[in-house]
Amino acid sequence: MKKILDNIIIYFSLLKVSLKEILIYRIDCIVGIISQIIVQLVSLIFILIVFQNTENIAGWNFEQILLLFGVTRISIGISGYCFDGLYEIGPKYIKNGDFDKILLRPVHPLISIIGASREFVAIADFFLGLILTIYMLIKLSIPITIFLIFKIICFSIVGAFIIGAILTIASISSFWTYRSNEVIWSIYRIYTFSEYPINIYNKFIRILITTILPFAFVAYYPTMDYLGLNNYMIYLSPVVAIVLWIIAVKLWNLALNKYRSTGT
Repeated sequence: MKKILDNIIIYFSLLKVSLKEILIYRIDCIVGIISQIIVQLVSLIFILIVFQNTENIAGWNFEQILLLFGVTRISIGISGYCFDGLYEIGPKYIKNGDFDKILLRPVHPLISIIGASREFVAIADFFLGLILTIYMLIKLSIPITIFLIFKIICFSIVGAFIIGAILTIASISSFWTYRSNEVIWSIYRIYTFSEYPINIYNKFIRILITTILPFAFVAYYPTMDYLGLNNYMIYLSPVVAIVLWIIAVKLWNLALNKYRSTGT
């Protein structure tokens, strides 16, 4: 347990250093944040267009869908900042030979890599999601209590770590392909299915995003709870996150044992 806590402390220390490095180029950060906001506004426009032709989607009205979208963006923003370094394992570290230097550090290499995240523009997702979530709660006349705020904070963090665990598992491919970014991105995009009520999909998609790649636990089940539509699935999210991280770390360590330097 002490070793785990030490790794967590080192991880957040590395993130802090990474943030300071990013803020050196403030104009670049501002431009990146604005660009990301524009991208997400396009997604919101798409949802608006859909509701110009229908009153609800699987029983969810416009405000409820936007609440789901907002809750999703909060977790996406947190995970983007905390785990973006996973995309670089193959092309930056293993292919170029920098991974050998990481192995010399007195800390687990996975901690070194995810602690070197540079995706500061993810803050745009976080704040856009936060603003949208608060506004939709008000529009839906849902009382914003201290307990509700606590749940949103906790389960948004849990959702981010669910995403992080899934991406960590996907990053294992980099030990053989050296192109983890493409594999991770392909799997990551599946989360878009969870931005809408999952009962609009066929059985295969529902199984995919609830058991195989459980993105539904990131925001869909928490949002149902906030809306008073579900009272138990949300509490499985921490269990899903813990199980996924146990699997992710074990698989990552197995892959690490098979690592062979590229000789670069």
